[in-house]
Amino acid sequence: MKNNRISSIVTAIAMCSAVFTANFSILKAEAADIKYEYGVFLGADPEDVSDMECYKKIVIDAQYFDKEEITRLKDSGHTVYSYINLGSVEEFRSYFKNYEDYFLGVYENWEDERWVDVSQKDWQKFVVDDLAKKILDKGVDGLFVDNCDVYYNFKKTEIFNGVTEILKGFKKYGTYVIINGGDTYVTEYAKKNKSLDAVMDAVNQESVFSAIDWDHDTFTKNSDEDREYFQDYCKLVADYGKDVYLLEYTKDSKVIDSIKKYCKEKGYTYYASSTLDLKTPGQEAGSQPLIKNEETPKKQTLAGDANMDGTVDLSDAVLIMQSLANPDKYGLKGTDENHITEQGTANADVEGGDGMTVNDALVIQKYLLGLIPSLPVK
Repeated sequence: MKNNRISSIVTAIAMCSAVFTANFSILKAEAADIKYEYGVFLGADPEDVSDMECYKKIVIDAQYFDKEEITRLKDSGHTVYSYINLGSVEEFRSYFKNYEDYFLGVYENWEDERWVDVSQKDWQKFVVDDLAKKILDKGVDGLFVDNCDVYYNFKKTEIFNGVTEILKGFKKYGTYVIINGGDTYVTEYAKKNKSLDAVMDAVNQESVFSAIDWDHDTFTKNSDEDREYFQDYCKLVADYGKDVYLLEYTKDSKVIDSIKKYCKEKGYTYYASSTLDLKTPGQEAGSQPLIKNEETPKKQTLAGDANMDGTVDLSDAVLIMQSLANPDKYGLKGTDENHITEQGTANADVEGGDGMTVNDALVIQKYLLGLIPSLPVK
């Protein structure tokens, strides 16, 4: 069986190598009107796309976008993350009534939302195997995971374990996972495991410098105590090698200046919205300028997994070679529905950290033959 497997791989190498030409370049989609790093548009619908044009990384609720609409956003140079609610469910969701037996209570300040018992296997299966899969099948680059704070509100071992099971389920897809908030859960998980790799790639922390006065429906400045607490939390996440995003709600120029200075010093990314609806076009003052040609490369979710199917096999080497030889069809802006993505390109770079090349495909093939013990090799 081993000899047959080796023969198959060698044959595939020969067939795929035949399509190569002497020089290759990866075409990177980049829209001329992208000016800012990050924007959160959870209240937006497909007709609001023009409001997002200026932002490189955008967060939307992909349940209300189809695959073609998301493909157009990505082809225009955007990295697209989708909202997914891990720990609660809103009345407007079609599946709200399906999980009423698992409701734990009303979400404070959001009367049409209910906390959910995440320890229930039915809920875990639905969120991971149904909801997340449908969202990811639309081609988004990652998941923006809300309400891990169910553990803060219902601090029980079974709730902690339920959050963990769901997050690990997301990560098994090989996708980029941003936890929105989640400080109580993430801090405890890090303390127990000395790593965050199995559950997340980034944190989006709301209201580090700003605050919301729910009684008067206005924005204000966060207390020094709360600001320092969330800054410590961001540092903890960053110290574990994860990305940090700030989502602030403010129109105060002094607060915005503090956010800018802090993020520049720490290497974090920010977006300061002037409204709570997360739909209104972002204010220029609160949008982080795009640093062209100096963007931080995507982190690998699974080294070698070029086609983002959660495994490393020969199809990954084939896609690398196809995308290099025929970028119009299989490159970042390729017409084929299975063209390589930005995250797939990052995963493909297993040979030396110098970008995706034919050598990466060959290294993956050597790994499959057992000639290399692990990926990446450098």
